Amino acid sequence: MELLGGFLALRLDIPRSPAGPKPVVISLLDVHEPLTDAGMAVASYRQNWKVLKGLAPEAPPELPKNTVGSWLLAAPTPKTVGQGWFAMIGVDAETAIPEVLRYLETLPEVDMSRVAVMASSTKGFAAMRAAADRRIAVAVLLAACGDYHTFLHLSPLAMNGAPLDLDPHYHARLRRLEPIRHPGRFTHAAILMINGTADTAVPVECARTTARALSRAYARAGVPERFRFVVIEGAAHSDLGTMAPPDIAVWLHRWLRPTPPER
Repeated sequence: MELLGGFLALRLDIPRSPAGPKPVVISLLDVHEPLTDAGMAVASYRQNWKVLKGLAPEAPPELPKNTVGSWLLAAPTPKTVGQGWFAMIGVDAETAIPEVLRYLETLPEVDMSRVAVMASSTKGFAAMRAAADRRIAVAVLLAACGDYHTFLHLSPLAMNGAPLDLDPHYHARLRRLEPIRHPGRFTHAAILMINGTADTAVPVECARTTARALSRAYARAGVPERFRFVVIEGAAHSDLGTMAPPDIAVWLHRWLRPTPPER
């Protein structure tokens, strides 16, 4: 079905068994059958950016050429490196995923007390932000982090180790958004982070600082078991999808299975 006037194309797979409302995984990975085979509903979506083009002026002004960073993090100046990329993440975290949650709330087949989000890389950054929504009970995050400044400083997609000197307004906005500054917002959710030591795009250093901040927050909240950080030695950015499934399956089964009735 389509949401937000066609901007989101949502697919929902609901297994026939077990009976009753089922846990649902908002999966931004190409993983469906193992989840539905385990009795979980799976929601996935894609964005139709062409819908938004009609809102743009016919002749947009010519943008300055990029001189720093690469791929979607490239920018005309080091002071704004990654700014457009973080704005794109915000669309997923603040618009797309909340809209999917709103739709799921209308379905009797879905148990809204057992909602997970699972994503990798760019979508993993968005899923981490979205996990602050208390409707999300579980998050599985591959090749992502919540320490945006260390990420921009070290990643070859951004400054590649060169000094980070962001525009003051951009710097302040990132501080308001990055999960390591507000780790207490996530302790309601059971979060599994998986990163690789050979991941150059998302250096493991920014994942480690994220894990330290979250670990402390979960400990303060009295629920340290709800956070787990897995580092896979030698795993590159593209390896985690094939090397991490056993950890993912165990985590989802642990936190999405129904609570046994009291006797």
